[in-house]
Amino acid sequence: MANRKWMGALVLSFVFNITRLLAFGNDSAVVKARTVKVPKHYFNRTIYVDLYAPNKRILDTVNRVSQQLKSYQMSQFTLGFNLPLVTQDFYNKDSTRIKNIHFLLTGGLTSLHVNFEGITPHTFTKTYVGLRGLYNNGKKSLFFLEIAPFITQDRGYRNTTKLRMSTTLLYNCSVNEYFAFRVGFTRSFLYGNLFNLPYIGIRVGKLDKVNFSIQFPRSITLNIPAGKYIRTSLYAKPQGGFYTFANTDSIKLGSIYENKTLYFGRSEFLLGTRIDVLPSKHFDIYLSGGLTTQNRIQFFPTTSKSNVLTTYSHNYNQKIDGGIFLNFGMVFRFGKTKSLYNNYQMYNAIDMNNSSDSGDNNVNHTNAEINTGKQKMGKNKTDDVIDLIETQDLY
Repeated sequence: MANRKWMGALVLSFVFNITRLLAFGNDSAVVKARTVKVPKHYFNRTIYVDLYAPNKRILDTVNRVSQQLKSYQMSQFTLGFNLPLVTQDFYNKDSTRIKNIHFLLTGGLTSLHVNFEGITPHTFTKTYVGLRGLYNNGKKSLFFLEIAPFITQDRGYRNTTKLRMSTTLLYNCSVNEYFAFRVGFTRSFLYGNLFNLPYIGIRVGKLDKVNFSIQFPRSITLNIPAGKYIRTSLYAKPQGGFYTFANTDSIKLGSIYENKTLYFGRSEFLLGTRIDVLPSKHFDIYLSGGLTTQNRIQFFPTTSKSNVLTTYSHNYNQKIDGGIFLNFGMVFRFGKTKSLYNNYQMYNAIDMNNSSDSGDNNVNHTNAEINTGKQKMGKNKTDDVIDLIETQDLY
């Protein structure tokens, strides 16, 4: 009788261990699943690199300043980051709807190299940092605010250092999964001068499917996902900046002969196509190209502005022939995030965060965090089970 009890206990133990092995692979997987940490944020810690360059263009041969400058060629390098600081969820009594608030730190460095054939080349730098806040009321409304001061300089000339600030305030209403609109205000130097502009935007189509978006004054985009790992888009958007220029070559603008510094503005409008490749959820590489149109450069005297709300008055305004451009970039994402699966209100928050860059360069990221492909269980069932646990924010 004792032997039978002992044999029964042995069989039960064997069946239990085999079942656990089939379910989790090994004991370490069970321990890992039980001790996994709940993610704190919905946004990844992000670092991005962006390189942009159009072709060389010859300037007007009639204007005397253009005759001195001769030609125009530029290239731009941007290194930026996006860091979530605080995420707070608020649950209703029935626990069926979540409100949340998010604070993020953004910033980076932009280096703009401008080569005028007739004068000394100039390299302008922009260092920026911003504080960004988003509030999701758990229903249809999202509120977005960013205050982003930045410092520009004509590198090598300390007297050109200048502090400025861009600001964006937005309200987003998600009518349903297929339609959303935005209204707000933006203070921007994107068009080569200071402009205080209304922000008006609409989006038609689901964010995880094909969608069309008009976001004035930032972009017009047709997004076409091509599976889980590839995203494509057609877009039109402005690009530009505003810098202090060391007038070491004595550019003559009207009666201004002795100004040691001038303000320099550049703007253009891009018509392009872009492809993003996402080999993993933590890395995105993209390449885009197309036509650059409505190119314009301007020089302003430093005394051409009366108050913080007005634009600067220029003494030189040169429209430049269109051309072609190439744009290459990489985005690195770190850490794990709370589940976004089918949370369309948070999809809109992700889209707002990715379409607004604190450097006022209009560098946009694809919504790689939003899954557009079908989820499949991989060969390693253990890792898939653990990922599922992490995705659902459970221990």
